[in-house]
Amino acid sequence: MKLKLLFMGCMLSFMAYMLTACNDSLEVQQAYDFSLVSWYLQEGIEQDETVEIRLTLNREGNYREAAYKVGYIQLEGDGEVFDSVGNRLVNREMTDLSCIPGLDTTDVCRQVFTLYYKNIGEDNPKIRFVISDNFRAECTLDIPFAIKSETETGK
Repeated sequence: MKLKLLFMGCMLSFMAYMLTACNDSLEVQQAYDFSLVSWYLQEGIEQDETVEIRLTLNREGNYREAAYKVGYIQLEGDGEVFDSVGNRLVNREMTDLSCIPGLDTTDVCRQVFTLYYKNIGEDNPKIRFVISDNFRAECTLDIPFAIKSETETGK
């Protein structure tokens, strides 16, 4: 009899635990890690020369509501960044990535886009691209260039 009561008490405790441990809400991961990389870039640049910078946003997962912004910071030198139709990005301001012309979204976890940099200074330029999502995560990519010497340019 005591064994039967002990068994029943254990079963009731276990059932109470299981009922309170159950949660019928579904957890959806919204924030995924991401990185920004560039394809091959030339190392040297001349004054008033424009170079293509092809960038790839690599996402570790896909949350449909995730939104990204891209911007740049001119760390050294003088220059300007613009997109394929000539829209200038403003130094230290963010632009919606979805507004960049030519954004390749065929693979949502690997979005490719192209920006251009025009060197207008005489010093070695260095720029930092910044990309952030709507969950306040951010990553950066620094791109340095060296001014080509006269022997490299053939002048």
